[in-house]
Formats: sequence, structure tokens, C-alpha cells
Amino acid sequence: MRIAEAIHDAFGDLSSERGLTRSELEAACSAVAGPEAFEQRFGVFVAMRLLERVREKAHDGRYVFNPTSGAALLVFERLAEAGGVEEIMSLLDRTQRDVADGVLDEKELVRRLRRVRRDLRITTDYLLRRVRSRPIEELLGQRHHHRAKAALMVNARRLVEMVSRGFPRLRSDGTHLIREALRYSAAVDEFYDRLLAQASTRRDFSMLPAEQYRTAALTSSVAALAGVFSEVVFDPPAMQVSPAGILEAAEKHHPPAPRRRAAPPPEPAPGPDPVETARARAAALREQRLAAMELLIGGRDEADLTRALRGRSWRAAVTMLARVLRASADPSVPFMVEVSGGLAIDPAGPVTYTSPVSLFRVPQDTSAVDEVSQTLPEDADER
Repeated sequence: MRIAEAIHDAFGDLSSERGLTRSELEAACSAVAGPEAFEQRFGVFVAMRLLERVREKAHDGRYVFNPTSGAALLVFERLAEAGGVEEIMSLLDRTQRDVADGVLDEKELVRRLRRVRRDLRITTDYLLRRVRSRPIEELLGQRHHHRAKAALMVNARRLVEMVSRGFPRLRSDGTHLIREALRYSAAVDEFYDRLLAQASTRRDFSMLPAEQYRTAALTSSVAALAGVFSEVVFDPPAMQVSPAGILEAAEKHHPPAPRRRAAPPPEPAPGPDPVETARARAAALREQRLAAMELLIGGRDEADLTRALRGRSWRAAVTMLARVLRASADPSVPFMVEVSGGLAIDPAGPVTYTSPVSLFRVPQDTSAVDEVSQTLPEDADER
């Protein structure tokens, strides 16, 4: 990379339309590589078309720099600074825009979904190996590579929802993508857990970025924050104020005049606590919704509710659909409802027309993802 950057700089500073000779390029790279190293890399650059002959003839000794190679150097520099996760985020964003604009066919969409899934699996495996086997000094340089975990999960879930609506046959590819995104999220959590444990042992507050400490200050309890300094020894304070200064401050900041306190509020009426009653009612409703969804899905990961709706009366079908939609809107109920844009018409049935409705189980923890991924055969993705 140093030789490639030196060649790029030489063309940017010295080149003209006639290009540069091999000896001129070797002289420009003398500060970063000797003649033998330059000889080896020069042949590689010509074979990769990073360098091209001016007239495409074997005897021509002048070369020009391919602009595409210059862009590749910029991309490589960005990847070295931000990590490959940023490129996965970029591919997710482009795919969302293309699906929304309707410019992707099914074949290209499958290729992109599998590319994102495979890149996530490679990134997750690489991160787990480093977290579990490499020294802490090597992990510190990886902190800024995984800051976009939450945004990646949101973008992945949004893309899968768009694919599920527009390309129902690709639902399995979307499920695999969500599983790999959950594995990556768990790996990032394990990565920061190790950094935090090491920071606590060494009492080195530079091991985590400032944003992590800001989040802890806003979300942690006072006892947890105070525990950081439980074993820190402080010097006793020194008296820096004279008696005259104390008297002067007492005159300026005298206590306010006493005032009458308001009468205490009346005692609440005897009976059950309304807050606890509301909480119990909400918990019971949540259990009812969860049991109803489990009954509808029948222990599977997804179920088609269209036939069940069409077999009821209008009032019963509307009531069932409303209850299912309310249950899916509850964040604590791990189910998702998809209402298709299509229309099924049955003039002779109890419900003459309805849209197809599907119910899906949403994975809740990474342990389930790991169990599913371990039971899949090696060539399950290709099949």
C-alpha cells in the first residue's frame, strides 16, 4: 500500500499526458521501498491494471495511472479507519432505496441479501475470534468499527419488512439476514463487556469512548456510578478560606426567612393501589394476547390467518383481525403481523373479500439464533 500510494503521489505531482517511465516511478518510491521490493510490486500493479501502458504495446516504457485505482486507494483508507461494517450499512441503505424505487429484480435482490448476510457472518466470526483470543491492546483499535450496531439492526429489520411485503418468496432469505444481524449484535455486546471488565480492572477510563461514559452517566443509578470510586483514595481537603472570608460570606448568604409549610395532603382512601391494579391488568392483558397469538401460530414460526378470517362472520373476522393487530403492536409480544396488499374475493363465503394476513414469530434472543444456525446443514444457504 505504501508503494501504491507513492506511485499515486508521483503521478499527481509529476505526470503529464505522456505518463511516467519506470525509472521515474522507481525514483519516486525510493523513500518507501528498495529496488527489489519495487520490482516485485511493479509487476503486480501492471497485471492488476493499476498501471497501464500509454499505447498498450509491450515495448512501450511509459505508464499512466488508472483513475479507478486511485478511488480504490481512497476506499481502502476509509475501510482501514471505519471498518467493514460501514460498507455493510451502505449496502443496506442502497438496497432499501432500490426496493422502494422498484429498480431491483428478484435475482439481484437475492444476491444483495445473501451478500449482506455473508458479510455479517464473516464480520461476526472475525470479531468473536478477536474478543476471545486476542490481547486487549489489539481490541482497543477496533472500538470505532462497531459503533453503528443499533442503526444496522434497524436498517436490517426495515429491509426485511420491505422484502417480505414486495417479494414474499424471499422471506427465508430475510429471516437468515435477521439471524446474522442478531449474532453480530451479540458479538458487539461481548466485545464491549470485555473492554468494560478490563477497564474496571485497570481503572483506565480511556479504554472506552467518551460516548459510553455519557450513556452510563445518563442511564445508570447513583450507586452504580459511585461504585467506580469505592476503592479510590483521596487526599484530605485543605483549608483555603480565612476566618474573615467566612464572616463576609455569612453576611452575604444569610439563611432565608422562615415560612410556614403547607398542610400535608390528605391520606388516600383505603382500598387497593390503583397503580398496582393497572399494572396487574396490563400484565393479564399481555398474557391473554401472548396465549392468543401462540394458539393462532400453533408452535410454528409463521402461519397464514387468511382462511381463519374467511371462515368467520364479518363481525368475528373484524374482531379477530383487530385483536391480532393490537397484540403485534405490543413490544413485549414477540409476533409480527403482515397484511398483504392483495385481495381475496369469495362471494359465497361468510366474508366476501379480505386481504391475505400472515403471522410471524420474531426471534427474541441470540441463543435461539445460534441453535437454529447450528442445526442448519453447511449448504443450506445455497439450496
